[in-house]
Amino acid sequence: MTMASFTTSTDDPSTGPPSKRTRFSNLPSSSSSAPENDIPSSSHYQLSYAHRAVVTCTCYSTKHDMVLTASQDGIVKFWKRTSSTASSALTTASKSMLTPEQQLQSSSKGSTEPVHCLEFIKSYVAHTAPPTTMITSLPDGDAAASVGEDNIIKFYDVGGFDVTGMIQVNEKYPCGKAAAFIGEDQSLLAVSSMYPKSSNSEVNNKLNDGKIFIFSSLTLSPIPTKEIKIHAAPITVMAYNYKYHCMISADEKGVLEYWNGSILNNSGISGESSYSTTINEYDEIENESSTFLDDEQERVNEAAISILGAAPTTSRNSITFQSKMNTDLYTLLRKKTFAVSIAISPTGSHFAVYGSDRKVRLFNYKSGKSIVQYDERMKVYDALVKKQAEKVASGSSTTNNNNAMDDIDYGKRAAREREMGDTSILSKADVNSYQECGNQSLTIQFDPTGRYILLPTIIGVKVIEWSTNKCKKVIGKGDASGVRFLGGCICLGDAKIDRQMLLARTGGTSTAMNAINNQKVSDALFLTLAFNKRRFYIFSHLDPVKDGENDDGKEQQEVILARDILNEPPDADDLLLNNMEGNAENELKMGKEAILRTTMGDIRIQLFPED
Repeated sequence: MTMASFTTSTDDPSTGPPSKRTRFSNLPSSSSSAPENDIPSSSHYQLSYAHRAVVTCTCYSTKHDMVLTASQDGIVKFWKRTSSTASSALTTASKSMLTPEQQLQSSSKGSTEPVHCLEFIKSYVAHTAPPTTMITSLPDGDAAASVGEDNIIKFYDVGGFDVTGMIQVNEKYPCGKAAAFIGEDQSLLAVSSMYPKSSNSEVNNKLNDGKIFIFSSLTLSPIPTKEIKIHAAPITVMAYNYKYHCMISADEKGVLEYWNGSILNNSGISGESSYSTTINEYDEIENESSTFLDDEQERVNEAAISILGAAPTTSRNSITFQSKMNTDLYTLLRKKTFAVSIAISPTGSHFAVYGSDRKVRLFNYKSGKSIVQYDERMKVYDALVKKQAEKVASGSSTTNNNNAMDDIDYGKRAAREREMGDTSILSKADVNSYQECGNQSLTIQFDPTGRYILLPTIIGVKVIEWSTNKCKKVIGKGDASGVRFLGGCICLGDAKIDRQMLLARTGGTSTAMNAINNQKVSDALFLTLAFNKRRFYIFSHLDPVKDGENDDGKEQQEVILARDILNEPPDADDLLLNNMEGNAENELKMGKEAILRTTMGDIRIQLFPED
């Protein structure tokens, strides 16, 4: 089933910009039972934070409520999630208890306490070369790992925001872009191979082509515990189905493969084993007693190793097909495309594949059958814009269409899409070629309920209810004309914050805290990377641009500029948008004269910033 466009559900609230006094009244509360309402739907991002280089990776730990980001310069940052609304609501509630004279005096002193959504914790120079990927363990993100082009693997304790180990991988095993934790206890890391950039041996390159290396986070050995050879072409992406302990991997030829990721030598998936010891204990070295394992222990662990990478079975991995010929897993191969991103639903029953042909295909995991596909090719939007232009010409155009774009805006977006299509995000780019976007990748994902797919597109991030094939909302459609969002991670529910610390920071009282309990807005966040940007963008249920539409132009411009936090030394874009040497009000200034120097002489241009 191919879908060229989506319909927007009528239950999606679109009541226009709320007034400042009732800005929380129409927004989803933290106790809302509908999962769709908890997903942010604002048209503009609330905040953005910067790295010193292009941001390439981001991931989220639900257990510790932490966000990790990595950039092209090898820096990994830890961020603690904070409330996206409590601080401002608390300040408002505190002011409401003051006398009119005190409120006037407080307003004259400055604005309310700013909302930060994330609090910076720590940063590491994790790699001396650009990181290729960063992932968290399943199911709750208790641990994390990053892989770099320097052939180093770093392991992190997310709760302690610390590095727990490092593997300087042997040069015979060059690590690639795809990686995932595997196993019941997630102590093993599967990493794809890549062509060695410094090797001149084509034979050596072919030997590593399509291999998967299994490393242990316990022994930190530079030699893989096991090598798995399933694919005949370089691997582009891997995703682990934790529910059924099965890995799904894809290569550049478009081949999708299932293989076993369990290390328990039993027929079930409940976690019980007929063997008392697994590979993790085999990796441990007992210095006090003996450095050798007995024969029985060695036999047990060899059995655990042997089933890694094996073909999936009905008893172990719950698949229902006997042969791949009875599935649709060869669809990408037939269409001569390959997988760019794979997302597995939290229930493990479905997975989605974003192809280099800009089509999203949804599969049933157990049967391997295709359920539906969504077409995001440019010709779909070409037809959409053409149809919209015809409606405008006939006078029957509607203004509430989420996909509406004029010709100039669409031309700018299409040019950016063509530029992105020439990079490794959507094409088989040469590993030796330099790209400004670095190792960025486009990411699709399911929400925690598995009912919705978050799909980055040219018009923003679509939230699609795949069971009804409806686009429920579009995140960031107001900023999509200037920024191409690539997807990231979603953080639903309320942030885990210290209420007493929040009171102390905002100067509130316990009475004020009780006053906002009933009007508390959901703290859900959606973090996304953007093409060729050194910032990552945060969406919440608050839209600062829309909320400021009733202000005059000057105040609204200040709100727009204040969204981009200058937590790193500014680059040329930041200096253009923000006057670093301005007055206390940080007003934008424009020159009154410009000089264009050419080979034929200087051209002087007079500017009129006041007009």
